[in-house]
Amino acid sequence: MSSDKSTVQEREFRVLLRYSAAAAYIGLAEGTLRNQHEELGIQSVKIGRVRCFPVKALDDFIERKILETERKQLRKKRRGRGESLVFSPDFSFWIVIAALLLVALIRLSFLTA
Repeated sequence: MSSDKSTVQEREFRVLLRYSAAAAYIGLAEGTLRNQHEELGIQSVKIGRVRCFPVKALDDFIERKILETERKQLRKKRRGRGESLVFSPDFSFWIVIAALLLVALIRLSFLTA
């Protein structure tokens, strides 16, 4: 059982990418990855002078960015073509109700006069 675990761990860490390959993999500039890998939350392994990134950590970063983008898009309520912020369907409903009440008040004033 422990030999199975060690072979799985070995397979995970065999696929390590250096800065240039990792940056190309996730679509960032190499300099950006060098300067901001800690702020971006990308796990890395330093072997001697060389910093390497497990592919799994890069995949996790991409997954987080996809979820972040989806959440941002869900928060934005975009108006469709022909819709305006002032005359939304709810607002126009209340305009019609107010006009009907005004007409009813005018008729009542003629009936009582």
